[in-house]
Amino acid sequence: MFRKIFRFSFIIFLSICFFQLKAAAGPKVEFGDDGWLKLLFLGQFHYEFLDGAADEDDFFLRRGRIIAIGQITDGVKFFMETDNDKLGKNGVSASTDIQDMFLDVRLGDSSHWVKAGLILLPFSFETCSSAASLLGNDYNAEVVKLTNTFVWRDYGVELHGAFGEKVAYRVGLFDGYEAATKNPGADYRATGHLDISLLGAVSPGWFYGQNPLGSKQYLNIGVGFDSQSDATLITTETTSTLYDSDAWVADFQSCFPFGDENAVIMNGAYYDWENASFTGTTAFVEAGLLIDKFMVTAKWSNNDKDDYDAVDDYTYGIHYFKDKKHNLRAGLEFRSGDSADMTLLELQILC
Repeated sequence: MFRKIFRFSFIIFLSICFFQLKAAAGPKVEFGDDGWLKLLFLGQFHYEFLDGAADEDDFFLRRGRIIAIGQITDGVKFFMETDNDKLGKNGVSASTDIQDMFLDVRLGDSSHWVKAGLILLPFSFETCSSAASLLGNDYNAEVVKLTNTFVWRDYGVELHGAFGEKVAYRVGLFDGYEAATKNPGADYRATGHLDISLLGAVSPGWFYGQNPLGSKQYLNIGVGFDSQSDATLITTETTSTLYDSDAWVADFQSCFPFGDENAVIMNGAYYDWENASFTGTTAFVEAGLLIDKFMVTAKWSNNDKDDYDAVDDYTYGIHYFKDKKHNLRAGLEFRSGDSADMTLLELQILC
């Protein structure tokens, strides 16, 4: 009981502090003729109440990231971030990890780049979305069933760019992250995504923004694939079985501003999976109605694993953006459906 009272009191205190803050941009240091470095901090504090769990309420740091973005010279950029994922969450042994680390080099004077390092797999809008500008309180991770990854990341090389404003692409060759069940003799993994803009322009940068807060109008559709032969090795006392990993996705992201401060934002995807841990389909559609600094959201998600009953869940939320930006935001969401009911409160600081 004391722990619950302490957590609740701390949330109230944190909320009061949150609404008094004004986020400032991180420091930017310039060097050489074209070099620069900028540091950022992303903090996402979660309070979760999960119906029927052994410890129903939980307060933890969902993400605590130190982010370094920079440019060595014109056409040579880099990105690195650390993370303390789920620090303080019940039953989780959190650690400080380097989660992204890559160099991005432009090919001549073109709009095409080669990225190398530890990279978010370029499979879908969802898997390449920035954690700092999500539509809801968190990713739609329940529908993403990638294998052999480090939180959707892998070591490899990626070619990405755009052809004008209407077509963008990301395609790469990866090692297949050294997960516990990865087959040591697995082939290289091939992953890619093609974006087509039906309205507005494509976003060929490093990350997609799920929620532009009405700053632009667009409707982008995409298709993606992820394939690795002999990806997983499952060994028992009597047998050893190899499994391929294949997946494809059709997805979209959109924003439709109206009035001076308002917008409708909609995102969705349909996935088809065939791997050692999940064979079947998943899908989600989420929408947000932004009125000035407030936004209400609704989401449907579906997991339809072969030989199991489909799981449908519904999530509803209300969110507030202090300066009509993602630097300071708060969100309260409720989930119901076939999974356990959940209430999730988030406070986000990006500075």
